[in-house]
Amino acid sequence: MAASAPLPVHAADADGTIVNTVPEPADAAIRERERKALLIFYDRLAGPDWIQRDFWASDEPVGRWHGIETDSDGYVVRLTIYDNNLEGKLPAAICGLERLHTLHLSFNKISGRLPEGLEKCRALKNLWLKGNRITGPLPDGVATLPELEYLDIHANRMSGKLPEHWATPKMEIFRGEDNEFTGKLPDQLFQQQALKEIFLHSNKFSGKLPETLSDAKSLTSLLLADNRLTGPIPKDVGGLANLTDLRLNRNRLTGTIPEGLAAIAPLQVLRLDDNDLSPPVPEGLAERLTVFDVSGNPKIEAAR
Repeated sequence: MAASAPLPVHAADADGTIVNTVPEPADAAIRERERKALLIFYDRLAGPDWIQRDFWASDEPVGRWHGIETDSDGYVVRLTIYDNNLEGKLPAAICGLERLHTLHLSFNKISGRLPEGLEKCRALKNLWLKGNRITGPLPDGVATLPELEYLDIHANRMSGKLPEHWATPKMEIFRGEDNEFTGKLPDQLFQQQALKEIFLHSNKFSGKLPETLSDAKSLTSLLLADNRLTGPIPKDVGGLANLTDLRLNRNRLTGTIPEGLAAIAPLQVLRLDDNDLSPPVPEGLAERLTVFDVSGNPKIEAAR
């Protein structure tokens, strides 16, 4: 049996001319489920105090509500409400939007912990929550979202360890800088083959750099500055053939600078300053980089 076509909703001006068509899911149960999820979202995040809230909590099709985009079947696919005075805890009910692929709630006043159950947002590709007041750890469920491509939780107040288990085969960008994360960097994070950019600077990570670092073959940018990382830089880091920007400055790294770094053709920025690294510096490395800094390493400076 063929699926029912979505219900068109027509908005007309004073002359009766149709000026907008917003489809809604044909299935009444789906319409009700999506509307209920959005109303919970509106209630928990102080909807009446939003700067813009056109049509929210009205009888209008949800595709007309401020910040909502629906697909051709009328399902909510994007929720883009940034810098809009949202305040409170993000409800897990948001995963009632089964086709939601983009949740953009940056620069609001969202606080408290992220809810458990976010793994139910199976279609989510973009999760952008930067510049809020979110606390607590990153839920394990976020690290298993199969469609996730871009995770941005930077500039919050998050803490604790990152999930150990990662199964995000499509994730290209992870921004978690300017938080208070602790513990070791998880091995499996660097085994996500699509990863291109990792920004985890300005946290409190400790321990050694993972040996799996060299598994991230697509990596172009790795920023881990301003943490408490110890031990050597893995010798096979030179296998990251696409790397353009590596910043490990202001940590507690020891050992020598791997020769393989000089063989990464695209590398332009290498910051290793303010560690406890030892000479020698690989020959020719400084000359071919746009930015190269090893200052603040007493043993290297003493050998010059």
